[in-house]
Amino acid sequence: MENKRKAALFASMAILVLLGSCLLGLAFPGFEVEMVAAAFVGYVACGRRAMILWRVDEKVFDHRPLFPARQDRTSIRLIAAGLFLAIAAPVLAQQTIFNVPSADVLDPGKVYLEANELFRPTDPEFSSTTIRGVVGVFPRVEAGVNFGGLVSPGPVVPTASVAVKGQPLRWGDFAVTVGGYGLFYLRGTEDGNPAGMGYGFVSYRLPKLGTRIELGGWYASAGFVHPLHRPLGSSAGGALATFEQPLPWVKGLTLAADWWSGENAIGYVSPGFVYTFGQWTAYAAYSIKNGDPKGNGGLIELGYSF
Repeated sequence: MENKRKAALFASMAILVLLGSCLLGLAFPGFEVEMVAAAFVGYVACGRRAMILWRVDEKVFDHRPLFPARQDRTSIRLIAAGLFLAIAAPVLAQQTIFNVPSADVLDPGKVYLEANELFRPTDPEFSSTTIRGVVGVFPRVEAGVNFGGLVSPGPVVPTASVAVKGQPLRWGDFAVTVGGYGLFYLRGTEDGNPAGMGYGFVSYRLPKLGTRIELGGWYASAGFVHPLHRPLGSSAGGALATFEQPLPWVKGLTLAADWWSGENAIGYVSPGFVYTFGQWTAYAAYSIKNGDPKGNGGLIELGYSF
């Protein structure tokens, strides 16, 4: 009980740091960048501590193997990598609706930062925190990176996902978007081998209603999505789709949903809401895992545009 009280305190501190830094940024216009950076760092640090305390047993986050045998160490690393990907892979390093890349591309020089939390409060409980950064590098081309591995329960498997998204064709409300991801394990092959994924889709926005729909496909190399019904590390592919509908009675509010096909680490359908206010964007969705209700969870995200 003592650890859970401390966890609640750190969770409250995470929210206070986030809100306090944002308010200070508004109060002191010349320090927005510093305050936003402090907000994200404080949120991750306090939130991470709350996650550890809530699970009570901090050894679950220990990097050291529990057994000395080499075979046991290899098994533990494979299980850790699989657990991490099953929980954290839906959050990818680009501008997204919730999990699927959006047809929006940052203008050159623009920067977007985002903190993501995927969680399940009921049995089996899990939580994953990821930080994402995206920058516009050329006209209709953006690149990004996200850092993950802050999962609970389970060993930490730190990763970096780099991403590039481009829009080679845009004609009025119609656009063609392509992109790709590269997944790298920050501690090297002891956690897993690098892997990648490519995708492409067409999008169209209905002029009068503002409704935007995306339809496309994806293909991933061995080790990226770990399909449930195939050997560990096999390649996979599938479809993707998104839906966005601005709600006219609430300024900045959008009803949205996105979907990756397949029973694998990214295979989710996520309906929810997106709310934009000033340079901030807040996301709230319920992610439903394809074919596995025990993988369902809540998804909250907070982003800031520079």
